[in-house]
Amino acid sequence: MLSRIGLKYPARLHCEKVASFLSNEDRADAVILARGTQVQNRDNTDTELDFRQESNFLYLTGVQEADFYFLYDIPNSKAYLIAPEENPTLAVWKGPGYTNEQLLARYDVDFVVRYPFLLDLLRDEIRPRRIHGWNHPEHGLPLGNKALEHELEHYISRRLIQPTPPTTATNNKPSTVDDHTHHDHGPYGDHNGHRCRHHKHHHHDHDQPPPHNPKAPVRVTILEALVLARINKTPIEIALSRESTRITSDAHRLIMKSARPGMFEYQLEALFRYECARQGAKNQAYLPIVGTAVNAAYLHYTRNDTQIKDGDLVLIDAACEADCYGSDVTRTFPVNGRFSKEQAEIYSLVLEMQNSVIKSMGQGVDWREMATLSQRIGVRGLKRLGILKGDDTDLIESGIIRTFYPHGLGHLLGLNVHDDGLGLSIQLPPPASAAANKTEVVVDGFLGTNESPITFHRTNIGELAPPSTRRSRPSKTGSTSLYATPTTKLEPGMLLTVEPGIYFNPAQLERALSVPYAAQYLDEPTLKRYMSVGGVRIEDVVLVLPNGQVENITTAPKILSEVERIVQEGQHEYQRSQSMGDLPECGSSVLDKKTEVTEKVSPVVSDRSLSSSEEIPRGIKKRAGVFKKILRAIRNMF
Repeated sequence: MLSRIGLKYPARLHCEKVASFLSNEDRADAVILARGTQVQNRDNTDTELDFRQESNFLYLTGVQEADFYFLYDIPNSKAYLIAPEENPTLAVWKGPGYTNEQLLARYDVDFVVRYPFLLDLLRDEIRPRRIHGWNHPEHGLPLGNKALEHELEHYISRRLIQPTPPTTATNNKPSTVDDHTHHDHGPYGDHNGHRCRHHKHHHHDHDQPPPHNPKAPVRVTILEALVLARINKTPIEIALSRESTRITSDAHRLIMKSARPGMFEYQLEALFRYECARQGAKNQAYLPIVGTAVNAAYLHYTRNDTQIKDGDLVLIDAACEADCYGSDVTRTFPVNGRFSKEQAEIYSLVLEMQNSVIKSMGQGVDWREMATLSQRIGVRGLKRLGILKGDDTDLIESGIIRTFYPHGLGHLLGLNVHDDGLGLSIQLPPPASAAANKTEVVVDGFLGTNESPITFHRTNIGELAPPSTRRSRPSKTGSTSLYATPTTKLEPGMLLTVEPGIYFNPAQLERALSVPYAAQYLDEPTLKRYMSVGGVRIEDVVLVLPNGQVENITTAPKILSEVERIVQEGQHEYQRSQSMGDLPECGSSVLDKKTEVTEKVSPVVSDRSLSSSEEIPRGIKKRAGVFKKILRAIRNMF
């Protein structure tokens, strides 16, 4: 049951979507057996970790509790929720579990079966010839009977179809949907969730392709079917994504109103988490990134432990989950409420890159073209500011933009913050036959690593994908390499992020300036003026609608003047509360010259390195009290 919208999660609908991608042979006399996440403890302790359901299991069930299994009888379209055995001892510690009747009322399944009876269900009732599974569904829960445990594991293992790597030595084609299958798309995938229906053309199911034929259809594994089914969201999925994005946007607005010079990055993170939890979204979609000044140039910076100085930009990339459906939003703002000239110029450029892409998006648009569009605008903008120099065509074809913009334009979003299914261009060296006719330079460590140097060539300006996308086989958690292979065309029901950025990463730029091929495009004196900007990223969540248009479902402020206004309003509210005595003044003795913070520092500031070991408890207590008063003042604003 989804408490936010008062409806059952459409589990059976999702099961039908997944099954529709399997071949007729793989659907016949077959079941899907899924194993949910089990309770996990911190290493070598009995301290329980926060629970988060495995995304594919949740997609098929909607269950957000531990130790469940799930079975879907494909030919008969029957869903069985396999619940853990009732445990009176566990109920003493965790509270009573749900009865079978309660589980049937909560979840969109036909039957509830307790785990000890799973073997009877498989062996005596359903009798499948094939079992589709991942994450080792044969590894079961303790039954108190080793012989029974072994028999169940043996039964499943003999029939289990394990997902295989998407490429083989004899067929280098990525595993994808059958070449002879026609996909009939409707709004949001038929608006009822069916992204495709199988219509075989000109051949029969019993026809077998010749062995090792590189043009033969490649059968879809269960993991690949899950990826394809999850690309187009159903209406309830979209509703949950809207909710997580709404709460995320509210939290970003709160951060803008609450930030002060002298605060620490972790305090902004705490406020963000607080606001999400206050609205019922306890889980974050990923570790919050709160980077100030140069820290904003580090793409996945999560230490969040630096003190914020007057004049710094704050980049916060953070989002929550609503019933496991996440958002992904980034905002960048000046902590003192006023962009400097250089900060405003870079911010306006990034906003132009994002707005141009969103205006150009629509059904059927190639995502790679959108990525190239953002890069072209970035190149023109940096040249206009004098940071880049040279001919426009040479600049674009050189790939120099990736010195400032080294990541992809965006990604699909859903149960995972980086949902699989959207193709991203990854720069690859050209074929040897073509390499002789191109100007190339190999630079170890530049825009790559020493182990994986990048080859520059003038005909390829592809993106550098996140490290998690550069994998060649399914991971232990069930992810596949389809993140970078199946489609680059936008379709109704897709949720995507659009997140261009411009970064002034010292190490990256130092390497670029040391390489003649890259240095010829850089104006070093101008570049030095912009180094203090650190980094700017603006990220929104965009939905492709049934009519082919797109909707930006993110409401966090991003227009430059509006961002400045909100930050300034927050500071005025803070100063007014301070003058009324709600918050005590803080003496300058708290700060050291090393902090280089002005007299506008908020009372929350404290340099931990200045306290002696005897003063630490008193200092911590004082900061905690001040922080509580700040939270009270923030709540009074609303």
